[in-house]
Amino acid sequence: MMKTLSLVFAGFLVMSAPATAADCGEPPMDQPPVPDGSVATADQIRDSRDAIVEYSKKVDEYLTCMDQRAAKIMPYLTKEQQVRWDEDLAAVHERRRQLQIRMNEAIRAYRRSQDG
Repeated sequence: MMKTLSLVFAGFLVMSAPATAADCGEPPMDQPPVPDGSVATADQIRDSRDAIVEYSKKVDEYLTCMDQRAAKIMPYLTKEQQVRWDEDLAAVHERRRQLQIRMNEAIRAYRRSQDG
């Protein structure tokens, strides 16, 4: 009986994982645009950088929230579900990292365009 209750409880947690994740909201997906640095104005570069910093803060908040949720539900997830959880969060972080790299490249292109 106890084993059956444990399995039912584990199943409930797994099925409610999206609801638990929903407490953190959806991952930030609307990335700000990165201007072409070789033709952008200083204002465009600054505005884009500021928007990316704000986006990055939202990603940090989301990842922190999800880490807190993970501490509560990880013991009840299968290995495959744990791997998927980690992969999904790593993908959110990697999208942000790629955006930051593109912004840094745009800033470098802007600076080069100003030197010439």
